[in-house]
Amino acid sequence: MTLDEATLAPVTPLSEAAVDGGYVMTVDAEGRPTALGRPEDLDVGLPPAVLLPASMTMAALCTGDALDLLALNPYGALVHDRGRTLGVLERDTVSAYLVTLSARGTLRGDPPSPSDAVLAGSYATPVARLVCRCGRLTTLTAYDPDFPPVCPGAGPEGTPHPLAIRAE
Repeated sequence: MTLDEATLAPVTPLSEAAVDGGYVMTVDAEGRPTALGRPEDLDVGLPPAVLLPASMTMAALCTGDALDLLALNPYGALVHDRGRTLGVLERDTVSAYLVTLSARGTLRGDPPSPSDAVLAGSYATPVARLVCRCGRLTTLTAYDPDFPPVCPGAGPEGTPHPLAIRAE
């Protein structure tokens, strides 16, 4: 099953959101999501947006490195198709799928297979878009909270430092 076939929760841009308790997202000047959360999170800030390609399968998400990106947002991830946001793949949906994979014994750590190196069709990389405390917008394809990546700093004279996530 691809992510666009999964049950997705609706999301609206913050500028268009009503206070209905649904998901909201902030977007940058080009309309790309930068944060995802709920209206009640606005006083503390929204967590970073994790973007997953609609063509990705649930199995690829749950057995690959993209699963680590989900640690950046407690709600889930935005599913994207050609620059359009389809909805939120909620954490509960991913958790339920992980249970089925675990029951079948197909989680990460399985022995390698020759088919692991083959990408069928077009492929888009899952990413997380987050703003560092210095104000620089960063796109990550992998994330390890124990070893955060280095942010080059904001502006042309920025000083490199460990990436520190700022809520939007």
